[in-house]
Amino acid sequence: MMMNKYFHAVLLLLAIHLPAHADWEFPEFTTGSLSPAGMDRAFECEVQQLLDEHADRLQGVDAVVTRFGNTIVITGQARDAGDRARVDRLVLDAAGITREQAGAPTVVPAKTRGCEGKALAANTRRKSILKANRDCSSLRVDDALQVATTGQVFNHIGVASPDPETQFAREALLAAQARLSLIDRGVINAMDRSLIRLVAQDGVIYVLGNLDAARRSEIGAALMKVSGVNDVRFYID
Repeated sequence: MMMNKYFHAVLLLLAIHLPAHADWEFPEFTTGSLSPAGMDRAFECEVQQLLDEHADRLQGVDAVVTRFGNTIVITGQARDAGDRARVDRLVLDAAGITREQAGAPTVVPAKTRGCEGKALAANTRRKSILKANRDCSSLRVDDALQVATTGQVFNHIGVASPDPETQFAREALLAAQARLSLIDRGVINAMDRSLIRLVAQDGVIYVLGNLDAARRSEIGAALMKVSGVNDVRFYID
């Protein structure tokens, strides 16, 4: 009995003095340790955090940001065109990019944007870019290509839906059904972020990925058989 009491006393002392979740390991985050798909996910999480932090200014907004390489698609629901534009600006700022022309999908690094000693998530060349005093955008750079780095940002957020929460849930369900259909039919592993990303808006399935014409045709044909899908559009990175 005495030993039992002593054992519990030791456990209590350990519980008091050990930090919470002492058995968990939290690896240091560096984009260099992430795969391209992991960097895409890191960017999406960063934007979601920003959306949460600015929830007071974006009341009634449910936005989903999907990224594959240098292609970004924004979907969801907003109260009005003003909120839609504010979400657009938030995403662009998070990536350190700007639209080449107003309303056009092509984006370029916002080179006038100060790095202020910090680099953005999802950039494999952060240190060299900062050291060389170049842009600090999160656009992926290929040094082998002697061309300007560009990307694409498509904003498909719906505005003033009579029931935005229901609409948002329906689109999420449709995207999930689309992924499941591709997997069940053996077309492609739609859960593999390194291969493909899917998102739905207003009955349209937007497909992001580095896909050749034959694969796009196969995927498009399969998705058009999913109930509720009205169209399929491909954004090739």
